[in-house]
Amino acid sequence: MNFQATLEAPGDVNDLGQDGQGGGTLKKALGLRADWARLPGRSVEVWLHGEHVACGVVDQAAEDGSVLWIAAEGISTRRIFDKSSGYQIWV
Repeated sequence: MNFQATLEAPGDVNDLGQDGQGGGTLKKALGLRADWARLPGRSVEVWLHGEHVACGVVDQAAEDGSVLWIAAEGISTRRIFDKSSGYQIWV
């Protein structure tokens, strides 16, 4: 199988190709999220200036949506991301 992941916004759609068996190109649609306060429990990707920084599950978010924490996983510690620093969250 030959899969190629692409980012598309907005939405949450998986396209496994016309045959439904993964024979086509895998398109993982991601949407940029502005309201971080609504993301606890969601799996997200963190980007900064066009570069992938982290991915994981949102553990907690400030009520005003200004910061969020990605839960610790394995040897990775809990991390905080500040919207005013330019971080973007994709779901």
